[in-house]
Amino acid sequence: MKKNVILRNMERLIYSDANSENEPLEPMSEWKWNKIYQLAQDYQIGAWVADGIRCYDGNFFLNISPTLKQRFLEMPSEKHPEYLSRFQLDIDRKSSLRKRLSRHSLQVYADDFIKTIKSIEE
Repeated sequence: MKKNVILRNMERLIYSDANSENEPLEPMSEWKWNKIYQLAQDYQIGAWVADGIRCYDGNFFLNISPTLKQRFLEMPSEKHPEYLSRFQLDIDRKSSLRKRLSRHSLQVYADDFIKTIKSIEE
């Protein structure tokens, strides 16, 4: 399942490294940057996101308002690996659920169900 731009950019920020070449950010609206901020708060992973923002500083697609950027950089700097693991697990779980409930998979399920009913009736 393909992740949306918010999750892709969030992962790029989290796993960025100041000492290596990072994958380019994709353009996002202010609303999407606010969504990243909310996710960072909810999962308590702001320290990783703030480090990523520092790594991408000066990047053309890091087009967040100075106020929001400052809010990211003021997030608690303490990193708890268990929170990052929980975030990744939740994202993977939600992606897996979307994949299982995709239109194609539901159609395949319905076709299999109909075949099973027909075979029982025979």
